[in-house]
Amino acid sequence: MLKVIFLLFFCSFSGVNYAETLDNCLSFHVINNAPLGYENEEGEMQGVHWEYLTALEKTTSFCIRKSFLPYPRLWHSIESGNHDGGIVFKSDSRSHLVEYAVLIRKVKTVVIPANGVSIKDYNDLQNIVIGKTRGTHLSEQFDQDKNLMVIELNNYEQAVLMLKYGRIDAIAGSALVLSYQLKNHEVFDEVDIGNKWVLGEKEQWLQFSKKSKKLDKVGALKQAVEKLQLNGTFDHIMNKYYGEEWQQINK
Repeated sequence: MLKVIFLLFFCSFSGVNYAETLDNCLSFHVINNAPLGYENEEGEMQGVHWEYLTALEKTTSFCIRKSFLPYPRLWHSIESGNHDGGIVFKSDSRSHLVEYAVLIRKVKTVVIPANGVSIKDYNDLQNIVIGKTRGTHLSEQFDQDKNLMVIELNNYEQAVLMLKYGRIDAIAGSALVLSYQLKNHEVFDEVDIGNKWVLGEKEQWLQFSKKSKKLDKVGALKQAVEKLQLNGTFDHIMNKYYGEEWQQINK
């Protein structure tokens, strides 16, 4: 809000058209889901990707307009060119819609067992009860394995709570989302992170709509992301929301 007021004030005294000023801004989505992006109890916008983009704005001096979008809607908006892009997992089925600007982070998909549950190789997964979020794709082998005892649940929070109360032996999913839920519900002491099993890996990218008129800014954004990765800014933001354990889970 303060930025908009400042722009109106500046434009009124400089003769700059406000609509044209906003048009020069990059418009990036933030997935509307904690901890990536959400409104806190004080009405402030925050989250991992919200802060990533704020850091990018400061590093590049580009004007970046951030807006929350639910995951299904962002793809329609990207396809139609209604916004420039944002951070989202790479998807082969949607690669024709985007330009991949820069890799943000590689994220493991994992199985994390409760204390006392041993996973020495993949076959051990067939001897335990695993909770996962309904419809989540973790790896081709895992998703298609009919010998696994998998309970599909409504969300990650439910999976973590079932593990906490001993109703399942392990949880499976994104290393980052599991880290967030384990931290929120104080369940880290109930699991054996060192005994996790890695199923696969996904890539978070800063992606641009192919219809964006701001593709000339990709080079500068790539340099800025690499700088923020090297100086630890992105990891510091991750620690704030996920707890430092995410680094061990995502190894």
